[in-house]
Amino acid sequence: MPATWTTGTKTTLSDGTPFTLKDDGVWHASYGRTLALKDDNEPPVRNIGLSDGTKHEITWGEPTLHDGKVVREGTASGEIQGQKWQATLTAERDTDHTGLTQAVTAARQAYDEGAGEYTAASLENLADTIEQADELDRTGATDEAMDAMRDRLAEAVGNLDTITWKTDGTTLSHEKGQGYNGKAPDTGDTAPGDTIPLASNDPTLGKLGSITIPRIQNDDPATLTDEDLGVARATGTAHYKGTTPNGNRTATWSQDYSYTLGTRVEATGPDGRDIGFTTGHGYLSATVTASLDQANQPKDADVTIDGQKAQVTWSGQVVHTTTTDTTTTYTRQGRVEGDVKVAGTDRTQHWIVYVSASRTEGHVAGLSLIQRKPDGTTSRHDISGFDPSRHEYAITMPADAVADQYTLGHTSAAGDKADVSEGTPIAPTLGANASRILKTTLNGVTYTVTVDFQKAKPTPSNPHARLNGLYVDLTGKAGKGTLIDGWDPDVLDYTIRIGANDPGAYILPEAPSGVTVKAGDVTRSGYATTQYWTATAADGQSRTYSVTVIRDHETPTAEEAFKPGAAKDTDGQTPAASRDDTTLVSHGYLLDGEYHAVKDTDYTIPEDGTFAYASRQGQTVQVSESKVRGMTWKYTLNILAPDGVTLANPAPTFTVTYLTRATHEAAITSIIVDGKAIDGFDPSKHEYTTQVDNIDHWTVTADFDKSTGMGVTIHKDHDKATITATSADGLTKSTYTLKVSEKPLTLNRAGIDGATVEGLAHTGADTASMISVVAVLLAAGVACLAAGLTRRLHRGKRGDARTDGDARTDGDADVTGSQDAE
Repeated sequence: MPATWTTGTKTTLSDGTPFTLKDDGVWHASYGRTLALKDDNEPPVRNIGLSDGTKHEITWGEPTLHDGKVVREGTASGEIQGQKWQATLTAERDTDHTGLTQAVTAARQAYDEGAGEYTAASLENLADTIEQADELDRTGATDEAMDAMRDRLAEAVGNLDTITWKTDGTTLSHEKGQGYNGKAPDTGDTAPGDTIPLASNDPTLGKLGSITIPRIQNDDPATLTDEDLGVARATGTAHYKGTTPNGNRTATWSQDYSYTLGTRVEATGPDGRDIGFTTGHGYLSATVTASLDQANQPKDADVTIDGQKAQVTWSGQVVHTTTTDTTTTYTRQGRVEGDVKVAGTDRTQHWIVYVSASRTEGHVAGLSLIQRKPDGTTSRHDISGFDPSRHEYAITMPADAVADQYTLGHTSAAGDKADVSEGTPIAPTLGANASRILKTTLNGVTYTVTVDFQKAKPTPSNPHARLNGLYVDLTGKAGKGTLIDGWDPDVLDYTIRIGANDPGAYILPEAPSGVTVKAGDVTRSGYATTQYWTATAADGQSRTYSVTVIRDHETPTAEEAFKPGAAKDTDGQTPAASRDDTTLVSHGYLLDGEYHAVKDTDYTIPEDGTFAYASRQGQTVQVSESKVRGMTWKYTLNILAPDGVTLANPAPTFTVTYLTRATHEAAITSIIVDGKAIDGFDPSKHEYTTQVDNIDHWTVTADFDKSTGMGVTIHKDHDKATITATSADGLTKSTYTLKVSEKPLTLNRAGIDGATVEGLAHTGADTASMISVVAVLLAAGVACLAAGLTRRLHRGKRGDARTDGDARTDGDADVTGSQDAE
């Protein structure tokens, strides 16, 4: 009999949901309600309970998106008394993908619009991010994940790198969807090229991110303006236009430029300085300054253009004169003009150089007499009562100064600010009583100064040593001539004047019985010679008589004729330390075109050299010069600073001595003892010996080149003579010593006190004579008479009479020479 029964206890889910047996033989139950999924998609529970009180682990599936909800399905299973069971649970939560979806849409739009605008790399990065966001949007992603994805999308959009183009460091400006445009920030100093390179930040464009764009056709030509002689400046703006590969966008670029064309044509003015041109009125112009000579003719006014001297056209003989209390300035104007081509162009430049030649001379404020003795010592004597309108003056010097050399000096009313203009040197002449007639031309006016000499005053002392007379003969033979003019036994010093070509003066001293005469020292100064005799009485009283013979000379000595060249500025370009800088770069001299700087302020300048200095840029220098003595000049430089106000105070001064072969020479050409030149003389040898008839009665003199202006002194001391030659510039001295001994077995023990030189002595021009001094001593009743050619001062008488000399004399002298007046 069929029967149905149950056994065991019915099991349900903890919420009472029963199990249902399915076709698969497994009891199934679905939890009676939907659980709430957490925000992070984590399930709310991990276990499910059964009605029998057991708990079983739930296995949850991945979150899925369904109808706007995030859903997770969970299952739990087991076996009860051989029966398998499976329970299912559902957990869900509401979700909103709108924000992510919108972000994806916006990003995709940016991507679609970015072609040609952004770099390939940044677009690729955005595309990858959009793809990832799409995938996330299709899942049940958490809000946090969606927020993060939205941020990534925003970042990728923000990182879109706009394509840029730059050249030479400058980025062209660009508006989205538009082209590119730029302009160089600086003006180019070279000619613009036909193309310019553009470099992009996207290496996929062009050739590794680089392209070139060309200069536009028919671009504006350069504007040419003159800049310097032979040089033009080209200015303008170059324009470039092309297409970029990112969307065929237009790229434009402009470049201002300013550069020079051609090569500067060398242009030099006076003193060889570069000429600086300025522009204006359609031509180049420059103004240079030059000098006028004393005839107001331009000198050193050459203008050289491109190696060729240009002929300056002067404004006739018009001389503009500006006079102040102390100076007069003379100015002449000239100009020279021409055309040059700018190399590499068709441009022709017209140029004009204006030349202003001037000189400023100081008014003559005074005259002075410069005296130089045979030993080289100098002194200066002011001439009183000077008045520029008075042209003749006289000054009286002591009687013993008659053999010295003289020149005229002067002072400028402008002091060191401006020199007096000196004319060509005029050779001095001799006047009455051997006076010197000196002339100098200053500012075009010739001034004459007569240098008179006091008459020698009688000397009554030692009367026992009086001579009977001094006799002069100019006939050319040794003999007793006429008594010297103005003879007075108590007047000890006399002067004789002879002509330029006269052979010499023969002088015979005549002494009374008991008085001995000895020829002594000799001084020679240019064209003047002084011979001294010492007369000694038996009681020891003595006197020294002298005769100075002065020779006329028409040609100035080397010292008289010397005039230094104009001072030169060798610089003017070295920058000044400041606007009030009054210091020179250096000073020195020019020699053979080469400048030699000197540190000392008192120095010598070699032959053919001229005083020079180096000024600074912007300074104005005025040079004043004055003769100090002989070959020595003083230069004062008045320096105005570049500010045009500051003047050097004190003005720097430099004392220079010019060296020339002639004026630096201090060498004799022969030594004459007892009327005969000693053998073997050599100017480089300074010690000599010879023999004389009488060691107590012998004469010595020396010859030299008078044209040099040197001086010679001879000091005789018993058996020795010291001869000293002093150069005209006073810098060189040469000393010669002569030692004499007595000849053995000589027949003439009386000896002589003179030296005879026949005819005119050799000089640099073969026109002047040597000194000839001959003295005849009469001793022991034997008369030795030396004859000579004499000429009488003042009277001009000539005589040939001889005398046997009944009174005892100790010598005679034939003296030639002339005063070298400076």
